[in-house]
Amino acid sequence: MSDSNFLLYIQELEQDFTALGLKEISLIKQKKFIQLDLGKIDIAKCYYELFGKYCLESTNFQILTALLKPSSTSMVSISQITNYSPSYLYSKMKSVNQFLALYGIAFKFSSKGRQIISGTEVQIQYCFLDVYWNIFSTTSFPYTKDTDQSMNYELTAYFKKSLLAALSGGMKEKLFLLLKICRENFPVTSLKTVQKELKEHKYIEYLIRPEFDLLHRHLPLCPEQRMLINILARLAISKLESDELSFHHYQTLLEENVPYIVYSKKLVEAFSESFHLSIPNNYQKIYALNFARNKLFSTFLNHDQPNTPLPTFALYEGKENFATLQRKIETFYLQFRQKNWEDFPKVLARENVQWIVEDLLHLYDRFKPQHSIVIGINYTKDFYVSKDLLVKIEQIFSSESVTIQKNYMDECDIVVSDCPLEHLPSHIKKIYLLDNYVTPQDWKNVITKIAEYIFELKQENDYTSSSLFFNER
Repeated sequence: MSDSNFLLYIQELEQDFTALGLKEISLIKQKKFIQLDLGKIDIAKCYYELFGKYCLESTNFQILTALLKPSSTSMVSISQITNYSPSYLYSKMKSVNQFLALYGIAFKFSSKGRQIISGTEVQIQYCFLDVYWNIFSTTSFPYTKDTDQSMNYELTAYFKKSLLAALSGGMKEKLFLLLKICRENFPVTSLKTVQKELKEHKYIEYLIRPEFDLLHRHLPLCPEQRMLINILARLAISKLESDELSFHHYQTLLEENVPYIVYSKKLVEAFSESFHLSIPNNYQKIYALNFARNKLFSTFLNHDQPNTPLPTFALYEGKENFATLQRKIETFYLQFRQKNWEDFPKVLARENVQWIVEDLLHLYDRFKPQHSIVIGINYTKDFYVSKDLLVKIEQIFSSESVTIQKNYMDECDIVVSDCPLEHLPSHIKKIYLLDNYVTPQDWKNVITKIAEYIFELKQENDYTSSSLFFNER
């Protein structure tokens, strides 16, 4: 980048700070050096405010939001909304549609400039909800000037009290965004098309039965809007109800032999038996409901849908035993799926097998046998200091995954000691406290080091003996 361009960008950045009201931020320039002074502004706030502003001003985002508007029925109307010429819009539609293809949708235009939409109503509405939320959820939404008071009023007017009580503040905002999109931009396709789409899925009618419906009765919504909001809420928000209500729904669906939940129950039971997992009954119900929700994803969303990898995958990616576990789980599921195909053909027809395998890996990781990490305290100078150190470590680290002892140092994974321990095997991690007085900084260093070693040991040891936990039938 040339010096002149760099200085131009710096001026634009300063203008952006002013436009966003971030007056405390300044750029200090001294000869060839430049420094960003944030003052008391949170750096995350600065980052996300700028991120939201640049997205909002980007050409593709403006085209994307124009496509959603009910008035954008032709290239001419989109040109009027965005102030871009039709020829320029045509040149940008390729990249816009490449992005939209991830969600299974596309916006094209006939030779006369009329808009042609491919993709279902659920996919289209979910796409715009997902895009808006991922850009603006960490700052403030540009689509509305609603106050918190008016937002809460709208939510209370439309949604049941039990639902709102179970949601955190952030998820309430997401629910409000969902409601706003579905009220103002329905239908994006046509009412007739939406009716036809929904008739293809028999069991979603349960979602608008009084005990399952998230919305109040007698609202200014057509039946298709009501169904759409119920579907999108379950796709976009992971936990909508209390555990007690979830268990009630689980039992109701099971008693009425709804295929989604019957299949998911059988899957959790077969998986826990094959992989020797001890899963409490209530958790089996929760995970069965999660797998049933996964079926909603497979039913309504595109298989190339953008998906955030679970931390488990990032932590263990490339580990040979973890790859072996993945293959075993995939083999198990393909066999289970084939065995149950005749009983659940409609449930499995549009299934994304990889999504199910990922969920099963998460289930295994949650309930797999844990190898406890043993920490030894070898503080010889003072018994009371040794005991105090042991208690302090117990207070910080979970007793479920960590065992702390004062004897048999050669059997430990980590040892905290005030004297050399040259006789211990080399694989044992050692942390030394050499001063007589343990200062707050010493204590901080010990805890930090223990945490680092626990992380390393978990990466080294998890799944190293995973074959022991399989039933090789």
